[in-house]
Order: sequence, then C-alpha cells, then structure tokens
Amino acid sequence: MNEPKNLIIGDSTVDFWVWVNPSSWHVQHQLSVGSFVSAGSIGRGDSNLPFIPNPKFTGDVSPFSVGVTHHYSAEYNFEINREHYFPDYPSRLNAIYLLRSESEAQKYKERHMGHVGNRVLKKVFTVGQYAYSIHDSSWVDFLRLNHSCDKDTIHNVTQAYWRGVNAANCELKSMGQPWSESPISEILFLGRVDFYDRTLPK
Repeated sequence: MNEPKNLIIGDSTVDFWVWVNPSSWHVQHQLSVGSFVSAGSIGRGDSNLPFIPNPKFTGDVSPFSVGVTHHYSAEYNFEINREHYFPDYPSRLNAIYLLRSESEAQKYKERHMGHVGNRVLKKVFTVGQYAYSIHDSSWVDFLRLNHSCDKDTIHNVTQAYWRGVNAANCELKSMGQPWSESPISEILFLGRVDFYDRTLPK
C-alpha cells in the first residue's frame, strides 16, 4: 500500500513557521526553554474528542449560543472522520499548527486576522522524530461558515481535508452561492520544534 502524499514521518530537520501569542504564559515558558512539543505522541491515534455531542439534541438552540458550539461542531466532524478513515494522521486537537513558509504565514494572517491578532511569527526547526500532515485550511473555513451542511457534504468536506485536496479545485456552495478560497496549507505536527529566535517584543 502506498504512503499518503500528505503524511510525512521522519527525523531529518525541516523548517516551519508558527504564530505565537506573546502574552500567553505558556508561549513565554516554551520560548524560555527554546522548544515546543505537541500534546499528542507519534503513532496511530484514537479519538481525541474532549466532548461528545448529546444524541438527544433536537437542533433547537438560541442564536446567541450558536457561536459557542459552531466551531467545535466543525472540529468534531473532522476528528470523527480522521478516527474512522485516517487514524495514522495527527489529530487537529493535539497537533501543533505550523505553516510551510513565511509568505504562507502572512497569507494565513490576512485571511484570519481575528485569530492571529497580535501574535508574533516565529521560525522553528524540527528536532528528532516527527509526524506531520499537510492540509488546505480552506476546508476548515468552509465548515465554520454560518451555514448548515447535510451529512454527505460534511463527509465529503472532511474527507477532502484529510486527503490533502485543495478546496479551490472543487465546486462548493454556501447558502446557494458559489464559494471558493485560494489554498493555504496548514501543517498538523506531532513532535518537537525548536525556535531560531527566543525573544518576544516588549
């Protein structure tokens, strides 16, 4: 059986980029020691879901509460699909999120300014054994839109994400209108990365 093209397991040094929050005590600690290690271990992964949806849920929810659960619903669907079809891939729920280049990191910032905010871009390099997978983050953007998706659409979107398909190559619609985004590759990384520069702005 051929290895998936978007899953890499190895130990040779690779450079990546990561947005870090300078006001986070956790980031400050990791920079002080010079490295960051993923929460998950390398190898076949079972479900990493911290919460399981209520099977008795009827779908009735206040519009003021939708924002609390909407993003988690997307992560739930990605994790369920990974567990069933791609168990060797890093989970989105315990991997380190990295970007392949500085230009890709800047493109991510432009599209996700609300998430990146005042974070600082740092260059890192891998240390020791690792596993990482490469995915188009546009699929995540699509599932997080304020629209509803049927089960087939959710399955197809999460499958395409894990297979490393670019969303721009597919015909997607949101609320009856064509939807497309240029790809931004995100890296789901398991292992250790060290920082080239440990300093933070004062």
